[in-house]
Amino acid sequence: MSISLARVDDRVIHGQTMTRWVAQKPADCIIVISDAVASDALRTKVLKAAAGNLKFGVFSIRQGVAALEKARASEKRFFVISDTIKGFADLTRLGADYGGVLNVGNYSVGREGAVNLGNAFLLFEDDVRELDYLAGQGIDIQFQAIPDDQAKSWPTMRAKYESLS
Repeated sequence: MSISLARVDDRVIHGQTMTRWVAQKPADCIIVISDAVASDALRTKVLKAAAGNLKFGVFSIRQGVAALEKARASEKRFFVISDTIKGFADLTRLGADYGGVLNVGNYSVGREGAVNLGNAFLLFEDDVRELDYLAGQGIDIQFQAIPDDQAKSWPTMRAKYESLS
């Protein structure tokens, strides 16, 4: 498999991505799949610089389906990152294959009114519906801010969400 990590992180590419995650899950290329990022030339330029020496591509959700097909056929290793849970749910609805595991990292920017599950995991009810959908499609959802953290499963985090909302 050429997808070494599929991750939701609202910061997309940042220091932890390039130092901690690449050390744990080696990658040759980063694919960002996000309608918002794909339509923002300045943000794309900043993220490309943040990717350093790794090859880098930005795709809309629809373009991401074909990009993932090419990535899976490649001998290179890819990080697939979206800034939203909905992005991965939409990819799944379109039949994209990014592997059977989705890592949920920092998910907190601009999240006023969301339920705070701790460690930069804030969810709205629509996020919960999308995560339920993904889990129902057989995706193993793991909440993990950094590689050193113990991954928490979606059932564990959903129970916490229910207890706090």
